[in-house]
Amino acid sequence: MRPKKPHYRGSNALSRRRSALQLLERRDLLAADSAVVVEFTVLTDDSTPTDKIQDRTTTLPDTIHRTNEWDHFVVEVWVRGQGADPVNVQDLSLDLGYKTDLTSAVAVDFGHSFEGTSSFQINDQAGAVNQVHGTTAGVTLTPDDRVLFARVHFQAVKDAGDNVKLDPATGDVGPHSIQLVAQNITANDAGADLLVQQDPMPEMGLYPVIYDLNDDQKVGLADYNILLTQFGKTADTPGAGMQWYADFDKSDRVGLSDYNFLLTNFGQNSDIESVTLPANYPDAWIQPDSTTTGDGGGSGGTGSGGTGGGGTNDPPPPPPVFNLNDFAPNIILPGANDVFQLFIGAGVWDPNFQVNLLTGSASLSGATEDTPGDAILSIVLDDQELYETEIEIVLDGELIDTITEFNDYAALITSYVAEVVDSLKTMLIESSSSE
Repeated sequence: MRPKKPHYRGSNALSRRRSALQLLERRDLLAADSAVVVEFTVLTDDSTPTDKIQDRTTTLPDTIHRTNEWDHFVVEVWVRGQGADPVNVQDLSLDLGYKTDLTSAVAVDFGHSFEGTSSFQINDQAGAVNQVHGTTAGVTLTPDDRVLFARVHFQAVKDAGDNVKLDPATGDVGPHSIQLVAQNITANDAGADLLVQQDPMPEMGLYPVIYDLNDDQKVGLADYNILLTQFGKTADTPGAGMQWYADFDKSDRVGLSDYNFLLTNFGQNSDIESVTLPANYPDAWIQPDSTTTGDGGGSGGTGSGGTGGGGTNDPPPPPPVFNLNDFAPNIILPGANDVFQLFIGAGVWDPNFQVNLLTGSASLSGATEDTPGDAILSIVLDDQELYETEIEIVLDGELIDTITEFNDYAALITSYVAEVVDSLKTMLIESSSSE
């Protein structure tokens, strides 16, 4: 089948050049058709698997996307198979990173199916849980159910050291993204490496506890005194000062209802984490034209840590398109096996971003099981879309452009895109360090 002529989308600087070329051939990809898929979910409390003996479940537990800063939450790591044949796993390992000035990792426990030799290293100062490693006599994975690998538990930063702060100048409450990232995922069976596919990490954001007006990790006399100084003031404008935060019920005035909220929660702290938040928090604090905080704020989700957490599990809005002219001049990315190239136009380099949050995906637009569609390649930095273009996916000379074909080769395509992203990550790091 003769491949279609690619059509490219992007900035003018990109479209004036040969922006991207991707030609996939079986010899350029890993040979196995089956893979281990690693999935992540963030929860307030441990989930309850359908099969409690082996910690297996058919459906990935729904993730939360935001919660309050004192909530104790858990990141669960699940594995399943991908492909026509079941995959047997005896050994799995990964590293988990997070923004340590917002939260602290405190413990790791492993699923019942991975209760062989296990280990992990928590380096909270660096914001890393390294070498989360579990073994088993053998776990068979299929696409039909999931097996719990590990749970990583988090809690509030101690000693008033967190940066989930109230900002009187703007009235901003976040969310503050904890920037979860998984890296160095490996799996093997009987000493042989397995193909690993990583699903996207959920975006998780923290909101401040509004009663802690002086941000000392507790609701006490200092907060009571601040409330009294604001009592009776009008509080209808974000950024007007502490009265905006002291108006807990968002009635546009600091009054008796707000006083009662503080008294109800008086004495609570980050260890107890049973704070009761207003039902409209944090949504009533977020203005229609407000943006997330500069640390890469999280997405909407379910609040927790007591009743009235606020929010929903609605998916985050589509990310805005990044201007590629903001990036370094003349970066030429050699892709896996030199079959992919990405050119980034000239401009001013800005190194203030987390390269480890770079992800990529391939998808089909307008396709059905048997009707051809367009393959789309996307590369995303944090939650910002760096690049999107139509691509050609050719395996053994055949154009892959239907859902059926795409699903048949999903593990191979995902593995290839991961190699491309790793190559781009290296290029961006090297360019940043040379500036």
